[in-house]
Amino acid sequence: MLSNTEEKVLMGWWQSLVLSDTELKEQYLMSALSGHKAKLMRAESVDAVLMQDAFHTLWLSLPEQDSHSVNDMECWAVIAASLIHVSSGYRDGLATAAGKKKENSHISLVSEMRFSQLQAANTPDELLRTLRRLLKLMKGKVDPLTLARDIEQWFSEYHHSGLVRAKDRICVKWAMDYYRAAK
Repeated sequence: MLSNTEEKVLMGWWQSLVLSDTELKEQYLMSALSGHKAKLMRAESVDAVLMQDAFHTLWLSLPEQDSHSVNDMECWAVIAASLIHVSSGYRDGLATAAGKKKENSHISLVSEMRFSQLQAANTPDELLRTLRRLLKLMKGKVDPLTLARDIEQWFSEYHHSGLVRAKDRICVKWAMDYYRAAK
């Protein structure tokens, strides 16, 4: 579970990449270095994300990063590479936003088939690729912290799959949120 300090660091890092200069000034934040966002967006795999300066900036800002494992580093890489596609000002979680209807339509923003690809992701690279596709379809209209927590839970289950009861799994939570929003 992400700590309050980790969430604060993550939000400041994310805001430095996605907010306008005016919005950053209002929050007393500095803009990220030129090119960080673009390079992170182009990173095609978790390994490629790990090599990006934008990721290093986040990683080195986290408390006690020396005590984190390689698994934690992969998780944070997926969080970073996903959040770069998130727009500011939205409160819905990923699955809720995906299940919402398109304007003047009875069709969800993300089709059931596309959404099922998220639930079927078996590797960190598959998860990252699918998250990016969904976020693009939804124009990034999700809450960044909720997305980060969901990714962290996915990684926790990925590394300890036998220890999570079925009803508590992230895939079940995502399915419930998606279908509630799709009603």
